[in-house]
Amino acid sequence: MSLTRGNPVGAWAVLDNLRLEYGSYTKVLRQNGNLPTLIGQMHYTPGERAARLSFVTPDHGLDSPGLAALLESLAWEAGERGACSLLAEVEESSPAFEVLRRVGFSVYGWQRVWKINERVSSISTPYVWEAANDLDAVPIRALYQALVPPLVQGADPMVERALTGLVYEQTGELLAYIEPTYGPRGIYLQPLIHPAVDDVLRLVRSFLGGLSFHLGRPVYLSIRSYQAWLENALSELDVDVSERQALLVKHLVVQQRSPAFAAARNSTFENRQPAMMVTPNGEPPLPLAPTSFKRSQPENLSRN
Repeated sequence: MSLTRGNPVGAWAVLDNLRLEYGSYTKVLRQNGNLPTLIGQMHYTPGERAARLSFVTPDHGLDSPGLAALLESLAWEAGERGACSLLAEVEESSPAFEVLRRVGFSVYGWQRVWKINERVSSISTPYVWEAANDLDAVPIRALYQALVPPLVQGADPMVERALTGLVYEQTGELLAYIEPTYGPRGIYLQPLIHPAVDDVLRLVRSFLGGLSFHLGRPVYLSIRSYQAWLENALSELDVDVSERQALLVKHLVVQQRSPAFAAARNSTFENRQPAMMVTPNGEPPLPLAPTSFKRSQPENLSRN
């Protein structure tokens, strides 16, 4: 959040508490002696599975003994509000990394944040993106499930909500989706791009060209470990790259499996086993193809 909204203890941190669509909780921990006072905040949107650790400040207090108690308090508050987990992002060299691990956070991925210094003209690079709509929900989810590892999906699942991002289609298939996060201090992008895209550099430059009306605000691109191939594909961009950050999750609920019993069937016909299908050469048939990323449209409905 600090990339898009600036100082985490500035005016926006106060104004966010007045918003009704999601809740925030800020904790102040005063320590004894000359140890600094610690301030931490988490955000949770009602209905989502995960809450997010927004910030812990000051930096020089991250190695103080009170940090573990502050993190436990924020996690407890997230669980009280209905969150199943609490997510955090921290540089792996930060002293807070080991503290987070000690209080129950585990790593589910890594990322680097690129600050884009290059100014792309919308005239020199054709714009190839379209605004996502409800018809794109199924192919976007198929793209997410194909590219994002199960470990990440379990920690940071895709949220079911109105689509506000942009999609890219190639040969009739949806192969890229980006949902920007806008703030007064910057724009944050987390791309979801399939390796089958022909020219990734041109595709990203096309997206950046569409942000030309946001001049004056820096643009940040988050590249996660499961999309690490993008770093080579985008190596020609003029960027500043951050230190590698760990993506961490603290699960606040315990998963419990319960048996599901099938109803008994007495009919002789229902208990019969279906005949095995075979190909002409006597071998079992091949499995079905994976879900397509094609975008579906009702008949006689055009996109405007």
